[in-house]
Amino acid sequence: MKVQKAHERLAVEVEGWLDLGCPEHALGRMAPLMEAPSARPIALLLRIRALVDLARYAEALDALDEIAYFEHDPEWRLVTEGRCRRRLDDLPAAIQCMRRLIEIDPRSAIGHYNLGCYLALSGATQEALEQVTIACGMDEDLRTHAITETDLDVLRDDPGFRALLPP
Repeated sequence: MKVQKAHERLAVEVEGWLDLGCPEHALGRMAPLMEAPSARPIALLLRIRALVDLARYAEALDALDEIAYFEHDPEWRLVTEGRCRRRLDDLPAAIQCMRRLIEIDPRSAIGHYNLGCYLALSGATQEALEQVTIACGMDEDLRTHAITETDLDVLRDDPGFRALLPP
C-alpha cells in the first residue's frame, strides 16, 4: 500500500515538529494520518514518539500494541515499550521486554544495556552487571554512557562495574 503524497508531506511536517521539541503540535497535526489506512503505520510511529516525549507512557503503550500488527523494527518497538513500562514503574514488564528483544536479537547492545539497567533497579545486581558488561563489550560508547546512568547507581561500588568505565 502506497502512502499518498499529501500524507507523505504531512508525515514529514509532523516529524519536523517532533524534531523541534513540539510534540503537542505534532499530535495536533496527525489526525489525517491516523485516519488513512495507508499512512497508519507511520502515524502510529510518530504518535508513539510524541506520547513518549510528553511522558504519556500508558497511551504510548496502547499505540505500541497496535503498531505490532504492522511490520516494524522489533528493536525500536521493544526498547520503547520497555522505556514506557519502566517510567510507569512496571520493572518486571520492562525486564521482560528486554529479554524478548535479546531473544530476537542477541546482538542488541541496547537490549543488554537496558536489561542491565532495569535489573539493577529491581535489585538483581549480579545479572545487571553481567548484562551491562555484555552491552559494553558490544558497544564501547555505552561505557561512557554508564558513567552518568543513574539506573546503575547500585553498581557503582562494584569493582567489576568500575572496570567497565573508561579511565
